[in-house]
Amino acid sequence: MRTHSRPLRCRQTERGFALLETLIAALVVAASVLALIWLQGALRYNADIARQRTEAARIAQAEIERLRSFAAVDAAPGRLSWGDITDEVLDATPSASPTTYLLTRVVQTDDRLMLKTVQVRLSWNDRRGQPQQFSLETQIVGHDPALAGTMTLPRIAFARP
Repeated sequence: MRTHSRPLRCRQTERGFALLETLIAALVVAASVLALIWLQGALRYNADIARQRTEAARIAQAEIERLRSFAAVDAAPGRLSWGDITDEVLDATPSASPTTYLLTRVVQTDDRLMLKTVQVRLSWNDRRGQPQQFSLETQIVGHDPALAGTMTLPRIAFARP
């Protein structure tokens, strides 16, 4: 009876991983992990910028609404008047915010039309120290706020003779 033994050359064709293949696979995995770490950092930075821009938009909108809510055209003690809407620079950092916002208000007045064009600009530095900026612009008419309700009255029809 004949026994079948493997010839020596068959062992060379057996499947397996060589050291070089293993090193290349480890290099690919390491590069992928480094790319994911970089991506995570970029995503956190962009999320932080988005949060800061949202907060800046909220602050700017609140400032514009505060200016639009003036109570008198002429200066009145203790009340915001149309004349009080002027250029101003102030710290607008909300409490418990890690970011410091600088609010700059630029006002251009057209006395002929009783109109003020107001630009509210917020500036801050992101966590990398890069300057960021957000601005809103609006126009505010200098009519007495007490007369605002007259816009809701129906028109009076006049009979033509």
